[in-house]
Parts: sequence; C-alpha cells; structure tokens
Amino acid sequence: MLLILKQLEILGPGNIFSAGTGGYDTVVANPSVGGLNTSANCAKLVVGANGDPWAGVWCSDFPDLTLTADNCYIRVLVYKDVISDFNLKLEPPNVDHNVANTVINQWEELTFDYSSDIGTTSATLTIIPEYSPIPRTYGSTSYYDYIRFTGVVPVELTSFTGSFVGNNVQLKWATATELNNSGFEIQRSVNGSAFATVGFVQGNGTTTEQKQYTFVDNTVTTRTGYAYRLKQIDFNGTFEYSSVVNVGLTLPTEFVLDQNYPNPFNPSTKISYAVPVKSEVTLEVYNLIGQKMMTLAQGTVDAGTHTEIFNASNMSSGIYLVKLVAVGENGAQFTSSKKMTLLK
Repeated sequence: MLLILKQLEILGPGNIFSAGTGGYDTVVANPSVGGLNTSANCAKLVVGANGDPWAGVWCSDFPDLTLTADNCYIRVLVYKDVISDFNLKLEPPNVDHNVANTVINQWEELTFDYSSDIGTTSATLTIIPEYSPIPRTYGSTSYYDYIRFTGVVPVELTSFTGSFVGNNVQLKWATATELNNSGFEIQRSVNGSAFATVGFVQGNGTTTEQKQYTFVDNTVTTRTGYAYRLKQIDFNGTFEYSSVVNVGLTLPTEFVLDQNYPNPFNPSTKISYAVPVKSEVTLEVYNLIGQKMMTLAQGTVDAGTHTEIFNASNMSSGIYLVKLVAVGENGAQFTSSKKMTLLK
C-alpha cells in the first residue's frame, strides 16, 4: 500500500504545540517550485524565538495505520534554512525518529525507517521540523510536504559516479537488486540551474543480480559546471531520486585569456585564463609604454581554468595591459593580451 498525505490535509490548524509567540502552521505557496517538489502549495510552520525546542504539529485523525513491510518507510519533503534534525514520530510506538536535512533553502526528501515496528497500529502522527534538546533562542520557519508511507526501496542503488572522458561526461551506476524497475531518467543541472532530463536508460525489471549501467552525455560544452541525478521509475509510475553527482567544469578545448572583471576596476580585479593541456605560463601586467608593472603568474599549471587577482592599490589611474604567454606540453604556443582600466 502506498499512502500519500498532503499538508494540511492531515496536519490541520489547531494541532500546533509549544510554538511560542507568533507561532503558527498554515498552507502557503511552494517557496521553490521545481526539482523534487512541483506542487503549488505546502505546509509552513513558524516557531517563535521563545518556542520550545520540540515545537511542532500533530494529528490523530488520519486513518489508523498498521505498519507492514509495504508501508514502514515514511518519506517527507522538507525545505529549511538551517541544518537540523527533523523529527517524525508515530504513536504508538511513540519513539522519536530524527533525520537531519543536508541542504538549505531547497527541497530534500528525508526517509524514516519504521521497519522494526511492523505490526504496530499507529493512531497519531507528530512532526517536529527543527527538533533539538537545546533551549531555543531563535525563531524558525520550516516547510514540508508530500508525506508517503512506502515499502522497502524497490531498487537498491549501490554506486553512482560521474567523470569527464575526453570532451564528454560518463555516468556509471550499479544496483544490487531491482523490483519492477522500468528504468532511469538521467537529469542534468547546468551551472546550478533546475534539473532537466537529458536521457533514459532502461532498467532490468525484477532481478536479484547485480547490474551495471552507463550513460555518456556528449552534449556538454567547455568551461561549464554540470551536476547529475537519476530518477528511477517503476512500471507503475512511482519514482525515487538518487543523490546528486557534481562533475565540476568541463576542461577547456583551447587557450583563452578572458577580459578582467570588473572592468573598469578599483583597486582589484580578477583575471581568468584557460589552458587545454598542462602548460608553462607567464601572466604579466604592462603599462601603455611597454614597462612591466607586475608578474601575476609564472610556472607550470594543469589543464583547466585559472584565476589571478590583480591588486593595483599602489598604481595610478590609467589603462594597463595584461599579457598571457603559454606553451603547452604538446608544443602549442599561445599569446594574448587585454586592456584593463583602473579608475581611482
């Protein structure tokens, strides 16, 4: 059985406790639509600075639930601005189950394991979004949504990695067991943007054998940051997200000297350059009559993008040149310069 409870259908106003001055629980617009949570509304719990550390909400009017192997894992989406324990408690068995969020200001799914209480019939559900035994000295705001009572995760993912192979990103993952696994959507975030689907890999249905999967993303561009996650989908449409794998910036495919930023500047500016292979580089600043004013970098650097800070606090206003000379380990040579304007 899959039981889904949407706030505040189960945790209605009037069941808040110990929330202190100004505390309340209500339904509001989703503060961050997209990714894990695309619903329009969610629950919001505000606790005052003088609220108890165990402030929360409870309900006893959801259907009495006998815990079985099919519903003993409880999942809830949370959105908080601090890292702290999230307490979800069924009564009975009246045992605190605390799981901390790992990210702030974005939705995250937390899972509470009640498999040791199979056979117990629960009548009350309590949520304490920022549980702590330490006396409260601050107010807090928490959002939560989409409470699900499910069975054991049907697909056991044992690894998920990503790395650059040439100019492409290769993802690899493995499963120990699979149950009704239709397959995996590969979702990608570019430079921190919302995740979007870029591919699909078919699953192996139901199997107790270890399976290996690979996906190659050949649509990446140079000097761009990428993050990936898997959306595992069952044949009945239910799904779970994997953790996120960050692969960082793709390696540059050519030598580049970027324009400094900010420009004009006072008194400091950033100068970035890229080399596609391990290189010997010299990065220097000159005035307009060709006098060298400063050496910013000199020596061997690895392939990638590098940034130096030019501090001109002891220099006069005017136009200066930054010059990059690079010799790659493959014999390639590169020279480039940019004008910079110092305004004091």
